[in-house]
Amino acid sequence: MKRNTVYIFILFFSLASFSQEKKSFEKIDTLEVLLRTSEKLRVANDMYSSLEYAFKAVNYAQNLENYHYLSHGYLLMGTVQYEIIDYENATKNFLKSLEYTEKTKDKILLPYILHSLGNIYYDDNNDYENALKYYKRAVELGKENPHIQQYQIPLHNLIWTYMDLDRFDEASTYLREADSIDRTIPDSVQIDRSSLYLLRARNYAHNNNIEKAEKNFEKSFDYLKDETYWPKGKSYFYQYRSEMYENIGDYTKAINDLKMLNENDRKVFENARAKTDKTTKIRFKVDQYEQKLAIAKREKALLLDIDKNNKMIISISSMALLLLAGVVFFYYRGYQSKKKISEILEVKNAELSEAKSQAEQLSKIKSQFISTISHELRTPLYGVVGISSILLENDAKSQKDKKLLNSLKFSADYLLDLVNKVLKVSKIDSEEKELIKTPTDLFSLSQNIIQSFEYQSHKKNNVLILDHNHSIPKLLYVDALRISEVLINLIGNAIKFTEKGKIWLRIKLLSTNTKTALIRFEIEDTGTGIPESQKEFIFEEFSQVGSVYDNKQGTGLGLSIVKNLVQVMGSQIHFESKKDIGSIFYFDLELDVAESLNDLSSDTENKENATNISAKILVAEDNKINQLVTKNLLKNIGCTCTMVENGIDAVQTLRKESFDLILMDINMPVMDGVQATLEIRVFDTTTPIIALTASELSEVSDECKKAGMNDLINKPLNKEDLRNCIIKHYK
Repeated sequence: MKRNTVYIFILFFSLASFSQEKKSFEKIDTLEVLLRTSEKLRVANDMYSSLEYAFKAVNYAQNLENYHYLSHGYLLMGTVQYEIIDYENATKNFLKSLEYTEKTKDKILLPYILHSLGNIYYDDNNDYENALKYYKRAVELGKENPHIQQYQIPLHNLIWTYMDLDRFDEASTYLREADSIDRTIPDSVQIDRSSLYLLRARNYAHNNNIEKAEKNFEKSFDYLKDETYWPKGKSYFYQYRSEMYENIGDYTKAINDLKMLNENDRKVFENARAKTDKTTKIRFKVDQYEQKLAIAKREKALLLDIDKNNKMIISISSMALLLLAGVVFFYYRGYQSKKKISEILEVKNAELSEAKSQAEQLSKIKSQFISTISHELRTPLYGVVGISSILLENDAKSQKDKKLLNSLKFSADYLLDLVNKVLKVSKIDSEEKELIKTPTDLFSLSQNIIQSFEYQSHKKNNVLILDHNHSIPKLLYVDALRISEVLINLIGNAIKFTEKGKIWLRIKLLSTNTKTALIRFEIEDTGTGIPESQKEFIFEEFSQVGSVYDNKQGTGLGLSIVKNLVQVMGSQIHFESKKDIGSIFYFDLELDVAESLNDLSSDTENKENATNISAKILVAEDNKINQLVTKNLLKNIGCTCTMVENGIDAVQTLRKESFDLILMDINMPVMDGVQATLEIRVFDTTTPIIALTASELSEVSDECKKAGMNDLINKPLNKEDLRNCIIKHYK
């Protein structure tokens, strides 16, 4: 891999401004001369003299206690030792440079130091992962610096390392960034572009674009002819071009390049060995300098500590003698008063501490519960309300539409009950203990529940199966809403962790008599199953199955709610699961047999007409159902829209096409809405951006507005609210 050398001399014009103390110009000038001379000797390949001048600068800067020049000196020493393949000493000096840079206010050398440490990890131990970490930090810092090489050099090395790890997709992203930077540099500026052309050639070769790869190899070699640019560059050139020819079966060219690679590696090795032999003479001298320097520093520090301690002892003794008499006089009088006050304060502090702890705990529980449930409810409500609106606006309803509307009505009733519980959060504990039992047809109830999941199940290619024992009495007394909530949570979980599989809802009759029936409710799936390590925790709040890197859905409250509700109904939830085979959740209820069932009346919904508006809108939304609903809402109010599924697609689409307004979902994969807005505001500060969120607006308002968003709307979207918001920002 190309190891770009750190060109420190481009920073020397600003050295004097970074002095840590007001030393004389003569001393500062001397340090600048030493460092500049060392850099020139290094470029001229006189490593012996370069290292000696760099160490003299370090010694001088140590006497002045100037951290900035110390950092410069150690960085230059490490660079020389790195180039002669003395990685051990190079690492020590780079770390010293980093230590002193951290003590300075300016961090101008930090990108160079991080880049150099990345080179060490790459070349010495082939530790590519740690090399990536240092290169990335150097790239981020380099972006903020006016010197393009602080950004360009570590960026090239970052790309190269990704390619060596065969992570070409990640490398391509940064390669496009490097191409963009290169286009800003005029051709008249004389810089070494061999590395960039070689990176392009490797990328084209990886993508089997041999013609473009060969052209870029040739352009790279035009620079590599000049040995002063990059001596080892030819070795990489021959290596990667040989690999390309070998992959396409042109073995003659591949063998020829391997021969040239061996010849060039021999020259590079001989040159490095010559440098090493020459600098061996100075290493012993440098070690002696460092030992003397360390001894002098310890002696100086010891003398300063002794002097400081003596002065402190004298001051303390004098003050103690003056205060001793006063302390003894006031001690007894103050003792009684302090004792009483201390007793009162202890009681008050204990009370305050307990009250504070209780208040914080209650506040945390309430805030966490309301925020989580609110977000969890608004996401399915958006689909339910949106699809209902679409179907209700269709005058010619088919039999299939009516069936779908019945399923949505059932889901809406269930969700409405949960919303009411959130609004009455202060009474939730007492409500959970009160069961409202009504005569219920379990078969009809189960059918409605299954139908409400048909769309979700179809999207994941699952089959829903209802297995109902028809020997079960038709009407049983049960809290229909609570049993529905339990079954919906369990079936929803099964769908979430199952793809191209089967999910069964079984209603079994275990025993019966004239008054009661013992019923088993069982939900089985062929999904991913639950790992042994997580079985103990799945019923805890906010616990989710999978690793921390999984793209999870939901809040982790489902099974906790199920457990609590089943306990309220007088039973216990059980489960059996095997990883990659599936899971079975079941519980038993003893229910009273009923004799009649009252029909439920359904409410009618009103349609509102309003004047349509015309606007071209970009919608960033990852949820397919939400896309469908939003698209139809916009169509109904006269708007046209373009759909994208994540923040990166939104940014790229906006670069190519203009829109009147952007609807931006906050929570999306790949790049979320807040980050996408920050990216957009770099090149577009005028197009209105409206955030779509299922969270409480107060929780995300500040973050969204700080990112550059103009407004926020809660999900589920209301057509009138959406129209009014668009009119407000549409110009």
